Amino acid sequence: PYPRAEHEISTLNQMSWLMKTAAIEMRVTSLNRQRSHTQRLLHLLLDDMPVKTYLANGEGGMEDETRSVSGFLHFDTASKVRRKILSILDSIDFSQDIPEPLQLDFFDRVQIEQVIANCEHKNARGQVVCNVKHLHRVLVAEVNALQGMAAIGQRPLFMEEVNTILQYVVERNKLLQCLHAKRHALESWRQLVEIILTACPQDLIQAEDRQLIIRDLLQDVHDKILDDDAAQELMPVVAGAVFTLTAHLSQSVKTEQKPLALPVMGQSQYALMLDGSFTSSPGSESISMGFASIGDSSLHVILRKLLDFILKTGGGFQRVRTHLYGSLLYYLQIAQKPDEPETLEAARKTMWERLTAPEDVFSKLQRENVAIIESYGAALMEVVCRDACDGHEIGRMLALALLDRIVSVDKQQQWLLYLCNSGYLKVLVDSLADDDLTLQSLLTPQPPLLKALYTYESKMAFLTRVAKSRQGALELLRSGVIVRLAQCQVYDVRPETDHQRMYGMRDPPVFIPAPVERYHQILLPALQLCQVILTSSMAQHLQAAGQVLQFLISHSDTIQAILRCQDVSVGSLQELAALTGIISKAALPGVLSELDVDVNEGMLMELQGHIGRFQRQCLGLLSRFGGSDRLRQFKLQDDSAEADRVNKRDEIELAMQQICANVIKYCESLMLQSAPSSQHAVCLFTPSLSESTNRDGSRQDTQAPVVPYWHLPGLGIIVYLLKQSTSDFFSYYDSHRQSVNKLQNVEQLPPDEIKELCQSVMPAGVDKISTSHKYVLARQRLVKLINNRAKLLSLCSYIIEACLFIFWRHLEHYLLHCTPADSQDPLLSSRMLFKKGRLQDSFGSESNLDFSGGLNRVSQHDIEQLQMEATNSFGESLQKKLLDIEGLYSKVRSRYTFVQALVRRIRGLLRVSRT
Repeated sequence: PYPRAEHEISTLNQMSWLMKTAAIEMRVTSLNRQRSHTQRLLHLLLDDMPVKTYLANGEGGMEDETRSVSGFLHFDTASKVRRKILSILDSIDFSQDIPEPLQLDFFDRVQIEQVIANCEHKNARGQVVCNVKHLHRVLVAEVNALQGMAAIGQRPLFMEEVNTILQYVVERNKLLQCLHAKRHALESWRQLVEIILTACPQDLIQAEDRQLIIRDLLQDVHDKILDDDAAQELMPVVAGAVFTLTAHLSQSVKTEQKPLALPVMGQSQYALMLDGSFTSSPGSESISMGFASIGDSSLHVILRKLLDFILKTGGGFQRVRTHLYGSLLYYLQIAQKPDEPETLEAARKTMWERLTAPEDVFSKLQRENVAIIESYGAALMEVVCRDACDGHEIGRMLALALLDRIVSVDKQQQWLLYLCNSGYLKVLVDSLADDDLTLQSLLTPQPPLLKALYTYESKMAFLTRVAKSRQGALELLRSGVIVRLAQCQVYDVRPETDHQRMYGMRDPPVFIPAPVERYHQILLPALQLCQVILTSSMAQHLQAAGQVLQFLISHSDTIQAILRCQDVSVGSLQELAALTGIISKAALPGVLSELDVDVNEGMLMELQGHIGRFQRQCLGLLSRFGGSDRLRQFKLQDDSAEADRVNKRDEIELAMQQICANVIKYCESLMLQSAPSSQHAVCLFTPSLSESTNRDGSRQDTQAPVVPYWHLPGLGIIVYLLKQSTSDFFSYYDSHRQSVNKLQNVEQLPPDEIKELCQSVMPAGVDKISTSHKYVLARQRLVKLINNRAKLLSLCSYIIEACLFIFWRHLEHYLLHCTPADSQDPLLSSRMLFKKGRLQDSFGSESNLDFSGGLNRVSQHDIEQLQMEATNSFGESLQKKLLDIEGLYSKVRSRYTFVQALVRRIRGLLRVSRT
């Protein structure tokens, strides 16, 4: 830095341009791969050792050329000097002397301030200053305009006060110019730091040194801005610098964590995680010694300074806090656990082992972060909550994201309690009604700015986070969030589907999504919020289900359009998966009695009609997604998809399995809640296995018959889904196991496979990144693939168990308790009528779906045909596969042999003779 003299403004401007020049020089030399030149500049700015003298030709010695920046911190500490990048910051004085306010005897102060403002203009440097000459002319003209003897006698006093005003304006101009010069210098310093951290080759500054440099920069810049005398006008530039530095600190710490996943001493660290001994393994002892090279204590200091900076902004400076909220989010990311592969071995750990496992470094840092945040009390809560409810769009989004993150780690629920008691949660819920018209305008072909959509998504994400706790779900129910969603009309404005992009594989690469996709972005968060509330509200489940049912009925046209599922895109399938999950929990017997509104008999019949339609359409989905032709057509088209569509394929496959699991769960719930015993079981499926035998035949490529949704489907759909899920399970199991093996030996994979894995994470530019970065991306993709396959395995396992249970209950009813309609025994006929009456009494009052209709038309031939076809379909091969699945998967997660018991019972039923 230049020595500070009387000409502070000129000195700061010269330093600013010199720093900009240095930044440009480093950027250009880095692009041109002039490593030695870039390294010398880095030495000058970052070295904390005395600078060696250079030769006359400007070149340093050979040892200077070969010495890397990593050596900065490993010399004798007694000879260390302050880094030049910090000295430059020291030379910028953040304090600023403000001239005393005007004390006037003759002129009116308010009018003078207005005149001064009218005389302001921009000079050649772009600074806003007051034109002193013009102001002098205005004031002298005002004095000359005075008339009378008194005015003439007091003219010297008037002129003296004019001189006072001009002197004040000169000092004020100097203040504005000085602040402009300081902002210019700070901005140049920030650009120089950004170039050092982003544009220069990463290997010139090792991760440990990078973290220490960022720590020093963050602490120094915070100390200067948090000083009581610091000028508030410098806050925006400093906040931008803090944001940049915190982002790079978070990235640097994460980069340092990556080697933990690499093979150590011939054994993969992932292997240690897979067998459940990650926390106690010898290879992980180094993890518990400290978090990052700079240590937990330095991270805590940075967090406290960030929070102090947020509080210093007070009620104003919303844009400054926007940068600080982003910085705080980056900081809190440091304590987030990286994604771990979900393996079968990890599930073997008992609950006691999980509870008594030692605290890992992520949980420890997270707990300490929460303690520091909560120590700031209501003052910090008030600032963040106010910005989340009433700020400009970007500030609100970041404040909501920050609330989301804090609430997710706040085990004591202090922030949730404050949100509820202070009324901010109610304000957020009520604002959904205000968003309705704005969101409707976003569904036009040429929408206005999409800021309202992004703010809405942030708000719904935060409300969903709140709903994930039992207390949060209850508070949302009390605040009427589902009632607000039911009142919103935007969910009824469903755009027409573009059938040319029906399968989601031909989306044009445009930034602004199509109206249908925008609608998905609006509806899906509402469905997910309802689903989470239903899951979390255990004690008040019927109350929550009643409100959600009102939401479904108020938007019944939209709900039925989704259940018809005319396209197979990612958005529509995710909507359908969420919707079937909601219906499986909400449209159940007993929910209508819990509705908050008073219903008469006519309204009750209308509600039952809506529920009946939902139930019929859900059952109709089984023939659509249980391996139907549309799914096969999608798979054929999907095989030729590009590499960047891999993630979309995974999402579609997961959504389809989720839909099947939800519908099967719904069937199971209807059977269990409507009839406690198999003797009076609700028959959701007719005793026909034709769907299974048709699809298992030689002509699988022909169109399978789709059962109309107003007819009960046959039991063959359940058998076919059971076989399909069994086949899918082994496919997913093999893929899961192969991915785990690849993850343990990433470095041994061929380059083409590494490139393919990387392209699914980063579609463009894979050839330009380093090999180590490719390994990082490949691991990310493999972990994501493993976890995707783990979810699919879990869904397949559930579908298999539920299908077996439904198949067993129906077989038991039809083969043991059902009386054929063509029976000639009057005693049996009267018994059948009695059963039918009991069945309708138990279920018919709640639903319009005639589940007992199948009983009226079941003949003796149907039952014999069912027994014969079931014996053929449920053969030894299928039974062996089911028992293998239980041995491979189900026993790992449970000590109960549920599948084995069901297989044994079904096998026994099929041996029973009906003579």
